[in-house]
Amino acid sequence: MQFNSHIALAQPQLINAIKQFSDENVNELVIDLRYNGGGLLALAAQLGYMVTGPAIIQNRFFERTIFNDKHPNINPVTGRPLSAIPFYSKEIDYEAGVLKTTDLPSLNLSRIFILSTANTCSASEAFINGLRGIDVEVVLIGGQTCGKPYGFYPTDNCGTTYFTVQFTGVNAQGFGEYSDGFVPKATPTFAADVKGCPLADDFSQQLGNPGERLLSAAIHYAKNGSCPEISGAAGGAGGLLLPAHEARIDANAEGQMRLLDPRYQDILFNSKLVTEIKPVEGSQ
Repeated sequence: MQFNSHIALAQPQLINAIKQFSDENVNELVIDLRYNGGGLLALAAQLGYMVTGPAIIQNRFFERTIFNDKHPNINPVTGRPLSAIPFYSKEIDYEAGVLKTTDLPSLNLSRIFILSTANTCSASEAFINGLRGIDVEVVLIGGQTCGKPYGFYPTDNCGTTYFTVQFTGVNAQGFGEYSDGFVPKATPTFAADVKGCPLADDFSQQLGNPGERLLSAAIHYAKNGSCPEISGAAGGAGGLLLPAHEARIDANAEGQMRLLDPRYQDILFNSKLVTEIKPVEGSQ
């Protein structure tokens, strides 16, 4: 499943994709986040619920916002009590900022493959971190992510808007220090290392083609439990990665910070935000 942006328009497409996978009894899932610069934290929490489910989540939270030690319980910007973002199990009315009563589908998967590059950022990284916080096995295929665990509230002053770092987010295990990004490694060493395969992006094949380097590696890992042997420049995480896009910030986030992730680097608008990819032969 290719997912390009955590924006409200993606919600029904994600739900339809997960329903399709559920109907087909999918037991291995690859989520292509290589160009997903972030957006709505709530949508990331919904997707986290949909790929796992209540039996795996066991009432644990998706992300908890932390300010400094002077503000342990109250959000100093909104004045509201600090509370953790759950794995939302319901559809959300993003215009009104409220939960609906419609339940989300779920796949009950304990292992997820994620394709990444330096453009995998913010809410996409929170998705990775949130799943790791509930002991879901995340296998990261591709490049080191952008490294954006911090957030802010835009502040206007005489025609200039300032974005100062104000808070960070941690998962259910209290981890959130990935300011250098998540790093795919065959043998993880540090806390931000994620088991997986460091590979450069592949521009020679169409996205979704089983022969495309990152997807091919994920399929190989699902079948064999290890990374494929790739030599030369293709085996590195640099050089072939797309440059970061110009930053975009939603200045209308006032009062919706629990739903909107203000950390996102960019939004790549696409007429189809979610692409369903049929299971490859030999792998459901």
